[in-house]
Amino acid sequence: MSEVTFKAVDSGQADVTAPPEGTAIVRPLSHVRAVRERYLQRFADPADAAASRSARAWAWALGETALAPVTDRLTSAPPGRAEMETELTEAERRRVNGPREGRADAAATVLRWLLGIDDHVPVRCTNPGELVGGFGNVVRSLQQMADLVVLAQPAQRAAVARSLDPGTAPDEREHARREADYLDGMLMTLAWVCGERAETPITHAQVETTARNLKRERVHAEDAMEQCADQHAADQPSRPYGEGVQSTISWLLGDSTAPPYPFAVPSTNR
Repeated sequence: MSEVTFKAVDSGQADVTAPPEGTAIVRPLSHVRAVRERYLQRFADPADAAASRSARAWAWALGETALAPVTDRLTSAPPGRAEMETELTEAERRRVNGPREGRADAAATVLRWLLGIDDHVPVRCTNPGELVGGFGNVVRSLQQMADLVVLAQPAQRAAVARSLDPGTAPDEREHARREADYLDGMLMTLAWVCGERAETPITHAQVETTARNLKRERVHAEDAMEQCADQHAADQPSRPYGEGVQSTISWLLGDSTAPPYPFAVPSTNR
């Protein structure tokens, strides 16, 4: 088992930006390789990995073994998505109802990430984001952020124009204003994280984009969403602006799998 567990990930695949060929994994091969390599560093002895459900989850998902890591049943190799989801469901059931010695929490974490259900990198280290093209605890790449900016900037300008157009119906102008504010919050957050803006989008503090500071700014955004009316206060951001900041930080940290744009425009009663 240990020999299978440490088998190299599909070294014959040319395009490492695509998921591992023939598997149900949705992550790029380069990310799978980097995260798995870092994950297996926790095992000093190959025998420890052979006994680990989480290490076996990597090997099983990649088709290196037909033995499922949680149920120990034989499956196709590599398993299909339905088989992986079944294994994940059993791991979750054991977490809630099973005895402690039979739990497979770590294996579930690996499977959720490989299937794209959870974007948190399933390793504990000082710079997990770097393993997937990000940095620190940010699991999104600069290119992903730049792609969002390219989409959002013209949409924000168009929303501002609609909100100021006297020929537009009042309800549509209000809808456009909320959209413009939301996108403004998103763009300000991305500018800060990308190093193009020194100040944070809510508190205007000049701090680094550490996980702690990102989470602190998100808390301030959530406070603004609770305390501010939908309209701008004299010195406070609007509720949609706070929602833009909050949703962007959640996406950056992997707390949300959904990008902050395109989006459903926040309603006035949220």
